[in-house]
Amino acid sequence: MSMNKANTPGAQKATSRKRSDKNAHPRTASQQVKQPTKADFKRENRKKMGTGVKYVLVAIGVLAMVLSVTSVACSGILNQVSNGNGYELTGGVAATVNGVKITEDTVTEQIMSTRSSLGYDSDEDWANYLASSGMTPESYRESVIDSIADQLLVSQAERDNNITVSDEEVDEAWQEAVANYDSEDAFIELLSQIGYTEETYRESLSQNLMTQKLYDAVAPVDDPTDDEVIAYANENLDTYNGAKRSSHILIKVDSEADDATKEEAKQKAQDILDQINAGEISFEDAAKEYSEDSSASNGGDVGWDKLSSFVEAYQTALDGLEKGQISGVVESDYGYHIIQCTDVFSVDGEVTSIDQIPEDLRDTFSSSVKSTNQRTAYNDWLTATREEADIQINDMPENVPYNVDMSSASSSDASTDEASTGEDAQGSSSE
Repeated sequence: MSMNKANTPGAQKATSRKRSDKNAHPRTASQQVKQPTKADFKRENRKKMGTGVKYVLVAIGVLAMVLSVTSVACSGILNQVSNGNGYELTGGVAATVNGVKITEDTVTEQIMSTRSSLGYDSDEDWANYLASSGMTPESYRESVIDSIADQLLVSQAERDNNITVSDEEVDEAWQEAVANYDSEDAFIELLSQIGYTEETYRESLSQNLMTQKLYDAVAPVDDPTDDEVIAYANENLDTYNGAKRSSHILIKVDSEADDATKEEAKQKAQDILDQINAGEISFEDAAKEYSEDSSASNGGDVGWDKLSSFVEAYQTALDGLEKGQISGVVESDYGYHIIQCTDVFSVDGEVTSIDQIPEDLRDTFSSSVKSTNQRTAYNDWLTATREEADIQINDMPENVPYNVDMSSASSSDASTDEASTGEDAQGSSSE
């Protein structure tokens, strides 16, 4: 990376200095959009998911960046000056990236927004936080500039590779997510509980598709070999060994229904179980005909327990089944289940052959390995792109509002939790 001296307006002095990769890149508050995680889905919906048994976890990409690629391309300058925030903006240019200017006010706004979101309103608290993170106002500023520079380099790569995402592609991704739930309304209700609207979730899908296309363009990787998949399986054997796949038949009944209604539903489930045990109907056909769960069309298949989360009553019953066995009638908050264990992944010692891994688990492992390989290739590409870029960083003006006296700052004043919060708010937005 070329870090040359710059003679740009508003800079006190330009210095040439290498980028410090050991410093994490502080995200701006506007980038800290709450993302749905597995924990969010489990916490908010342990008793609300429409499938009646399976918490389907939707893979979420990163929300679209606050930087407008169009405005950058047209004007060649980033600027986010605003008034009324209780501090003064200095103007000037903080850095240039291949000739594109990053204004000092853009950097200030992002830092002050992050500072506010973390609750470090006083200069003393802010200084202590920086000290606890092993940073100074100067190094924190440089990290923000590095992050913005990465965003610009990524945006340039997207333009160079003609990467776009169509409305049709977003619609398809949306429908794939909705398909995991009883209805579109049920899915939208879930999103609202974790801070999303349909619009913002669609934006996240669009950015996720954009990111994957960029990965494929600049960091293509081959599908993992069998040896790589076997190695992954052995590295994660403690997690997946003993995994069970199951199907179920659900007769729904509201947990607050009266006793007569519950008894009627339970008897219906028992009658179905009796037919299966008598050989009058197969489990799969019974699921297709009688189950009131969204998995009915798949013969009741709900996949592997180690790849999902089931309600406690269901998981407890499944734990007691061997491959091919069928449970009795199991009551949960959703109604009454009949459960069949359809497969078990069990390994003594270690995996030595790809054939020991069930096909769908194999696909999951392969996908994880490929994602890791592609992230590594992408990071290598980004590092090389940084090195080739002409990035010039000007010295920090003394009167920026985040420049505080660090002489009496104490790293011990910031709690571990607070420091962790700060670290979680950091990271290159392009990764």
